[in-house]
Formats: sequence, structure tokens, C-alpha cells
Amino acid sequence: MEKPDAALLRAAVALLARRDFARAELARRLLRKANGADTGDAGAARAVERVLDFVQARGLLSEARFIDEFVRARSRRFGPVRLRHELLQRGIGEDLIEAAIRKHQGDEFAIACALCQQRFKSSPADARERARQSRFLAARGFSHHVIRRVLAHHPC
Repeated sequence: MEKPDAALLRAAVALLARRDFARAELARRLLRKANGADTGDAGAARAVERVLDFVQARGLLSEARFIDEFVRARSRRFGPVRLRHELLQRGIGEDLIEAAIRKHQGDEFAIACALCQQRFKSSPADARERARQSRFLAARGFSHHVIRRVLAHHPC
């Protein structure tokens, strides 16, 4: 294994010391830093890949750990649709996402009910309020089927 660029390695370790990253997310950040230096695009991409391989081989970068923590931290505030979307944006594969969501996502209906009760103290009185509560739950990433059930049973 080639020795990685020292400046990029320091940047990667500093970023990983703050929080876990997905490999693709960390690569984008390091590539921005490398392109600010005086290197070509292909050379910068190779340098970033060497750094990523280096930190991953030493256990500093773990995509499984990132996914696990990401879903665990957000699963009580967001539904599976939003979690899936955010992880896809971070460059995570669909199979890893599904496994993590199944592992951490409790009862989607119960979570949506709890959020709805916390935000709205009463059931919707009219169509406008129903639409407002529905938009709130949809923005949190809950399926339309669950939203209809929650609003029909509100307060849970």
C-alpha cells in the first residue's frame, strides 16, 4: 500500500475525529481539499482513494458504523422514506440501507403517532388542519399509508 498524502490524511483524521462519515461523503470533502492544492484532478482522486483505503484499513472509517449510528440517531424523529433518501444522498448502497432501517426502525405507526401527538395536541378539526398534519408527517418521511392511519386514530 502506497503511503497517503500527509495533509489529506490529517484532514481525514480530523474530520473522522468529529463524527463518522460514509466513504463517498468523506471522499467528496477530501477531494475539495485536494483540488484546492496544486494537483491535477486525476492525481487528487488517486490521492484521496489512497487516504480512504488507509483510514479504512485501520478502522477509522467504517461505513457500517456510520449507517448504524445515522439510522439509530434519527429513527425516532424520521420515517424510513426520509432515512433512505438521506443515506442515498450520502452514497450508501440500497441493500445496506434496508438492513439498517429494518434493524433500527421500530413500529413506524407508533413513531408517527408519537411525533404527531408531540407536535399537535389534538386531532385535525377540518380539512386544512388535516392537510397541515399530513404535510408534517410526510416531511418527516412517513408513508402515506401510515399518515392516513395516524390521522384517523389521532390522538394515539
